[in-house]
Amino acid sequence: MSNAAYIYIIFSLLIVLVFELATLLRYRALRQRQRDMRLQKSYIQQIVKMLCNEEFSLITPSPDTRHDRMVLIEALHTVLSHTYGAELNILHELVGHYNLDGFLLRQIRYSRGLRQAHYIVLLSTTPTHRPAIPLLSRYCHSKKREKSIAALLAILALRPSTAISAIALFPHRLRPLDISRIITLLRRGILPIAYEPLLASDNTNLRMLGLAIVRNFGIEIADKELQNIIVASSDERVVREALYTLSALGRPLGRAKIRIRLSTMEASYRRELCRHLTREGYSLAALRTIFSPAEVVHSATLLKSYKRNLEWHPTLNT
Repeated sequence: MSNAAYIYIIFSLLIVLVFELATLLRYRALRQRQRDMRLQKSYIQQIVKMLCNEEFSLITPSPDTRHDRMVLIEALHTVLSHTYGAELNILHELVGHYNLDGFLLRQIRYSRGLRQAHYIVLLSTTPTHRPAIPLLSRYCHSKKREKSIAALLAILALRPSTAISAIALFPHRLRPLDISRIITLLRRGILPIAYEPLLASDNTNLRMLGLAIVRNFGIEIADKELQNIIVASSDERVVREALYTLSALGRPLGRAKIRIRLSTMEASYRRELCRHLTREGYSLAALRTIFSPAEVVHSATLLKSYKRNLEWHPTLNT
């Protein structure tokens, strides 16, 4: 038998072995995942039972291994992410008994990348008395965006009283997704933040959060503050967000100072805003008080297309 034949046989055997090994590893990973899901479900049920009975009890099976302890932390995170006004004293006892906060802080210190960011998110819902804020403050200045925003959210959850100063000191610009995650904390009643000081602040992140609060909670009495921002702010991004917020509240935009500010903005943005206001339900008469006739033409065409779609919609013509 030639050397080429031997090489072919050996190569074929190696391929078979690699395939069998990959299949075995995949099967083991699947079995582990199924086991973790069953264990997490059991832990969630026991945590919920503790909260209902208002009494701490030992977890079974006991999370003695590093892996099982992480499953318990994930279960606690799931419960607290969907629970409002939970009795934290019981959960503090649970966390302290199994040293979940100390374990999680060690994992954060020795992990990297997205895994570290995930552990920081878990810490944000883990009741703890340990001094975690200095560590999290350092992570807020990380160049890795997901880690820095996870650290900020953890600080807001663990120490709500410092929310405004923590956001003001955050070195990165908050994205819409970041702001929506902060709004989620507000809806859960974790952050006691009023919108007025946020809108009055010179900090862009605080102002953008204030605008998001007004828009998400439909605070119509903020009309005057929004107009002041549109007229006086030098930050184009904040002005645009204030315009969208004012339109989301259905407030009039045809006042003289607002028209003057709009006239200084780029034509492409004015057309974009005109289309947006049309979709928000502003009439052509209202739009004509803000935009030029040439710009309102686009809105008239857009309205006609909506009417045409309604006229020919199959469910409306049966």
